[in-house]
Amino acid sequence: MISDETSLQKSKMPRSSTEKLSKNRQRQWARRIKIRATKIKRRLQIENNFHKAMREMCTTTDRYRQSYLHWILNNMFSLFSYETGLRAIHDEAAYEKWLAANGK
Repeated sequence: MISDETSLQKSKMPRSSTEKLSKNRQRQWARRIKIRATKIKRRLQIENNFHKAMREMCTTTDRYRQSYLHWILNNMFSLFSYETGLRAIHDEAAYEKWLAANGK
């Protein structure tokens, strides 16, 4: 009878520790998912902002600006990421430097 009681106690102990481990894993998973979701959301926002900025290529009347945007688009993945490309589009100093080298 004593051996039955001890075996019952032993079988109950891992379950509670297993439940604790399971709850800890769920919390960690939820935290990682939240962090991952914010990173993905930020990346998608940057990509969408880049594409919105590239629409200027169709609407601008300045042929040098249009050429600059084409250059950024053609070199997009060899020189730029979405974030650096977006910065290059909005950076007036970079545009002026490119214009001095390629334009007027």
